[in-house]
Amino acid sequence: MENKEKRERTRATLKNALIALCDEKSYYDITIWDICNKAGAYRSTFYRYFDTKDEMLREIEREYLEKTRSLTPSIRDFHFDTSPGQMNVYLAELTADMEYHLKNERLCRFLLSAAGDIWFYKKMKESLIATGRKNLENGRLTHGDNMEYRINFFAAGFIDTIHTWLQKKDRTPEQMAKFILEMLVQLQY
Repeated sequence: MENKEKRERTRATLKNALIALCDEKSYYDITIWDICNKAGAYRSTFYRYFDTKDEMLREIEREYLEKTRSLTPSIRDFHFDTSPGQMNVYLAELTADMEYHLKNERLCRFLLSAAGDIWFYKKMKESLIATGRKNLENGRLTHGDNMEYRINFFAAGFIDTIHTWLQKKDRTPEQMAKFILEMLVQLQY
């Protein structure tokens, strides 16, 4: 058990070093030596856990997507049910999501920024668009040609809004959740 915990701590230290370095320079300019130096680890330690810097980044991105998806199960199955009880469920989930983003601000700012990995931005946007399409199909809502544009607008806007909020820090997680929920509800019109 202790070895497993130590391995997980070492992996986390290496990943956190990469995230911290992204505050200092572009991801593409960071070397494995930089990561090891920041983490206080040997290159052999890095290669014990990861084959490449990109493999490490993909793991960080997967963990982020899994965590944020797990926090918002009702939003992923949004049926434009705006009853007070359901709106409270949506708000609670979105607030938890915003709290996660704020708690993991450095990670989220990196992943959601233009300095981050374009693959991730595209993957996250595609995930949001797929969720939007699924919700529309489940809700049997049709808005003709405009709905595809609305979904794309919301997906890109959601990502950029979270990134901007993490830079400004001018609202609480609950205030951001309310704002996002208002925008989401407006999709139906």
